[in-house]
Amino acid sequence: MQFSSPLTGAAATLARQHGDTLARLPATVHAFILVELEKWPLLFVPERRYQQALLDHLSRTPPRELEQAVAGIARIEAESGVARLGERSPARFQDESQALLSRRGLFTAWRGEVDAFFQTIDPLLEAQLHPADAPRRLVVQIYGSGIAVQRDRLWKPFTGMGVRVPLNLEAAGTTEAFLRQLTGEVEAGRGAPALFARTIDSPLDGWIVESHDALHAACGAAAPAALTGLSYDRLRPYRDDLTRALYRKVQDGVDSPQAFAAYARSLRIVPPGGTLINPAEILLAFVRDVLITGNGTLLMNNTFVEWAAVQALRRAQPRILITRFGVRDRLKPFSSMVLFSQPRPTDHVPIAQDPAGSFIDVEQLSYYIWLNAEKNPAYRSHTLYLFLAEGVDQMLAIRSDAPAAAPSPATAARLADVHATMARWLGAPVVNGAGQPIADIVS
Repeated sequence: MQFSSPLTGAAATLARQHGDTLARLPATVHAFILVELEKWPLLFVPERRYQQALLDHLSRTPPRELEQAVAGIARIEAESGVARLGERSPARFQDESQALLSRRGLFTAWRGEVDAFFQTIDPLLEAQLHPADAPRRLVVQIYGSGIAVQRDRLWKPFTGMGVRVPLNLEAAGTTEAFLRQLTGEVEAGRGAPALFARTIDSPLDGWIVESHDALHAACGAAAPAALTGLSYDRLRPYRDDLTRALYRKVQDGVDSPQAFAAYARSLRIVPPGGTLINPAEILLAFVRDVLITGNGTLLMNNTFVEWAAVQALRRAQPRILITRFGVRDRLKPFSSMVLFSQPRPTDHVPIAQDPAGSFIDVEQLSYYIWLNAEKNPAYRSHTLYLFLAEGVDQMLAIRSDAPAAAPSPATAARLADVHATMARWLGAPVVNGAGQPIADIVS
């Protein structure tokens, strides 16, 4: 099938270079690749590299072998009538073909064939894109002050994994002191703490994602574009504008879920200045997608942290990711939580915080972030995971290359030692007097 796709620049060049290969693919796979290429300006570097590697691999595959690999998909397309659809827009073709497959009861079978096709390809691409000697990575998850931590249940999903390190928090009595000792002081001229300034080459290599904004303050968020940061609290005006725009669309009426999703993706709402440390266009689109695709991300701060972190790991693949969860508000009756609704004044329920419920939530949410990182070949076997809770004199450290449980060190570590450990893991210099790497973790 011949599609008409509005590709420009590098994406258009790729499509032309691999035009013969694309034409040999089943229409649904062809359309999928073109839809991804249409997003090129808003794709992160790892996503672009994957699309390039995918097209190169398919073009190197002998035509007969490629035909056999996609035979199952082509068979279902023919059986369902998808192959006879005349829509030339790749995006609209995707919507129409999937609707037709669902009506014919063939969507599950088609999805299975597509998954099987990519399951044979992705391991080959992973070996190319993520070699064994790839740089190490760091994921730090912090439970913010105010969360009612239950010491006997702390990090329970990770039972039997990692090493629990006792901490000396005598010099970290406040949130500001805790975070600044952990990340290092903001370096003059770099606008970022030492941990980031000495280890990342691009703002997209280092991310902070949090429910409130204490981590932003500790990381010198006043300096633009030194790293990438998302704060649920700082995004409040943007979240309100987005909700109002979607609510107006619901009131006006929508033709279908696909049409509503397309409208949401088309919104170009710009957050107030200072909302994002790195206000690049790709980040504006990323934030919009996180808020409209994540279940509950518009309503709950910690859900936003989890989903934004997972999407950052999947799409941008930063070398450093630090998350900070906070206390969420107590959940309200369902009638006041309908997505995109604008409650009447008489419907408002007083806001009350839920420290105990927040702990239950973040125990699971932090586990989801770790789980998604470990599914990603960029992080598998290359990552140090640290879990900390402000005010709790213990840290959990898990190395992805050696996740089994290990005895706790006999001596408590300072946060300066934790900072030195992270720097050593990432191959950055440790300044004299700034702490000693924890041997039980980095050796």
